[in-house]
Amino acid sequence: MITYEIIRTKEQCEDLKALATEISLEHFTPITGEGQVYYMMEKFLAPEVVMREIGENYEFAFILYGGERAGYYSIAFEGEALFLSKLYVKKSFRSLGLGRAMFEKIVEKALAAGCKYIYLTVNKHNDTSIAIYKKWGFYVHEEVQTDIGGGYVMDDYVMRMSCARAQ
Repeated sequence: MITYEIIRTKEQCEDLKALATEISLEHFTPITGEGQVYYMMEKFLAPEVVMREIGENYEFAFILYGGERAGYYSIAFEGEALFLSKLYVKKSFRSLGLGRAMFEKIVEKALAAGCKYIYLTVNKHNDTSIAIYKKWGFYVHEEVQTDIGGGYVMDDYVMRMSCARAQ
């Protein structure tokens, strides 16, 4: 059974960072290197950063499968757009449809808020995720390089999907 746990407390944020680090080390080390993974965890998923973003316009949530935290997502509403910031599933829970379930939940939220499109950023070398996003109806909108400090750069595609296509 799939359920969701909205993240609201510092303790949950600490658990989120631990889960995100586990997933990111496994998935992103071959793409970006371990150093960038740890750097990004501190920069983007430190509990104080997540709490600040929650206070702004972000929603973070765990997806639970059989009561166990199996992954997480993060979204932000930006006028007519919904920004899909993060959507990750723990390796041991992949191929169970949890990524798709989170995505469908996110689409529901976008439609309920009257968003015209959903967008995300994805590393240009993250072929597996790019293929999944294309399958879900996203297309490459533009390419961006973002200096995130510490000598690291995010080399990404911005992908978009029309909410009209989701209906």
